[in-house]
Amino acid sequence: MDIRILFTSGREPEYPRNAVIRAALAQHFEVISITDSTRNLPLRYLRVGGHLLKATKIDFDLMFVGFLGQPLMLLARRLTRKPILFDAFLSVYDTLCFDRRIFTPQSAGGKMAFWLDRASCARADRVLLDTHAHADYFQRTFSVPKTKLQSLFVGCDENIFYPRKSRITTPLVLYYGSFLPLQGIDVIVRAAKLLEGRSNVDFRIIGTGREAAHIRALVSELDVRNVTFLPPVLLGQLPEHIQEAAICLGGHFGASAKAERVIAGKTFQCIAMGKATIVGDNAANRELLRHGYDAWFCRMNDPEALAEAILHLLNNPKLCAQLGDNAHQTFMERASIQALSGQLKKIVESMTG
Repeated sequence: MDIRILFTSGREPEYPRNAVIRAALAQHFEVISITDSTRNLPLRYLRVGGHLLKATKIDFDLMFVGFLGQPLMLLARRLTRKPILFDAFLSVYDTLCFDRRIFTPQSAGGKMAFWLDRASCARADRVLLDTHAHADYFQRTFSVPKTKLQSLFVGCDENIFYPRKSRITTPLVLYYGSFLPLQGIDVIVRAAKLLEGRSNVDFRIIGTGREAAHIRALVSELDVRNVTFLPPVLLGQLPEHIQEAAICLGGHFGASAKAERVIAGKTFQCIAMGKATIVGDNAANRELLRHGYDAWFCRMNDPEALAEAILHLLNNPKLCAQLGDNAHQTFMERASIQALSGQLKKIVESMTG
């Protein structure tokens, strides 16, 4: 059966979650895209919405609304009676009220975000989340029926992230991110301080964001001397840094509830490259990885536990090599484009059959 999918999204199509899913869908179906890469978010919604209004004559069997598509879902259901598969990916309410703390839950902004999550899921025939733990949150919080929820790992671009010959010359520990609270970069900095006198390990932290000033102030306060900060780099340049690292920090290491429910995108990128990776011991990471087999788990929000994990792996290079080899195998079997496309194929066919 030839199935045509109309793909749209709130974030730009190049955003990793959207790019991976589009590539996975294209493995089995014809994909017609209505997206926009404008940097201004409100303008992007207006442009995509306008194109969708003009696309009512397009023949398709299923509409896929990708990441940050909550506002688009309000329009999508008015435009078609065809099945809609919605990749919620994250909760706007949780992100704005608890992760970034821009609104309080009882504020007008918080209530609007809650309504947007709930209303967008109600209009979808199926809702995708990145983990079972995250799907459970949507079921409990927004009353999304369990039968409507599906989980699909994030994965990554395998044309960029793949094993390379090691270039490790020093005991370098790598982390990169957008400096959000759930990432727990303060935990990494405190772990680095604990290791100053116990090893010659260096930490490289790439990125910037909401907590950057706070993190730099903490480094100054603690007088941490084994951490180097680098500005954000292009996605295609990340493998150079991953390749140089003895250990990669996948996270998340923060204390927020959301950190317990999701697997960091960088975790997929690091294991796809076959690197020894330390992750937070949470329900989401346990859906994909096994401690001591394809990753090393440590207690979240615990600098001492992270420092001990780093030191243990640095002192066991054979273990690091085994973790990396097994990590790449796990990625290929469960989070590669091929693996994800097979799961999406079953979901789409069950919705259009």
